[in-house]
Amino acid sequence: MKKSLAMPLMLSALLLSGCSSEHTTSITDASEKVMTIGDVSVTKGQEYDLLKTSNGPVQVITMAQNVIYDKEVPVNEEMKKEAEDQFKLIAENNEKVVDQIVNLGYKDKQDYIDKVMLPGVQAQALMKKYFVDDAETIELQYKPSIAQVIQCDTKENADQALQALKDGKSAQEVAEQYGLDSSSYTGSEELVTTNDSALPTRLINALNSASEAGVMPEVYETEDSNPSYYVAVLVSNDYDENVDRIADTLGSDSSMSKSCLVYYLTKYDFEVYDQELFDYYKQNTPEYLVTHPDLMETAKETD
Repeated sequence: MKKSLAMPLMLSALLLSGCSSEHTTSITDASEKVMTIGDVSVTKGQEYDLLKTSNGPVQVITMAQNVIYDKEVPVNEEMKKEAEDQFKLIAENNEKVVDQIVNLGYKDKQDYIDKVMLPGVQAQALMKKYFVDDAETIELQYKPSIAQVIQCDTKENADQALQALKDGKSAQEVAEQYGLDSSSYTGSEELVTTNDSALPTRLINALNSASEAGVMPEVYETEDSNPSYYVAVLVSNDYDENVDRIADTLGSDSSMSKSCLVYYLTKYDFEVYDQELFDYYKQNTPEYLVTHPDLMETAKETD
């Protein structure tokens, strides 16, 4: 059975697993004054509504992420050290950094590390974990493999390059002799995925599905009016073996960051309780409404 996210403070008022989205949230003591300027007073309720409408959608997701971090990748000593080291690098290049973060509203250096640097380290750890937890989906979508790819400008050169590879020449040697000088595919070992839009889809699929490493058996041609020709050597398409490299390469992709977040929001049955926020997400980021599959499908169709 899935566990729902138990949210603190503002988030607990805005979110509730399993509830409908037909409500507007409020807080207790809404009429209590928090400040007065002349004859104008601001109440807790007004402050809450302002926060919700001005920054609520972003704040809710940020707080949800922090809860997910604590559940999936709780802070450990190694993470604390990483956050400290990152802060030191910033401080080395900016001697006024402490004054600046205090001006931004943080109590001190440690408060900034705890609230900004550590969540950043946890985000990196969560992304790596995601590549393990959702491996089947990622492999199906990105079809990753490690390969040496050579681009040639003519079919004749590609045929000769393929034969040279079969004869035992290294990919670098073959690329130097038959490859296209201006190409980025020059026989170096690299991660190949569906993100490599320049490569023929047939080559990406063939590399990912090959039963053993070695020289790919044919020349692969792009389907356009001015085709390019590719030959390749498969190094490995074992996802588990290559997962760290796959994560390092794909993890910086903004679409992957969103997929990671949606995966864990789904795992914990993230539900928006407040109607105004629900409407905002429905309009702008329906993929976050993970308990509403119809809206999530709409998001996929528009990506």
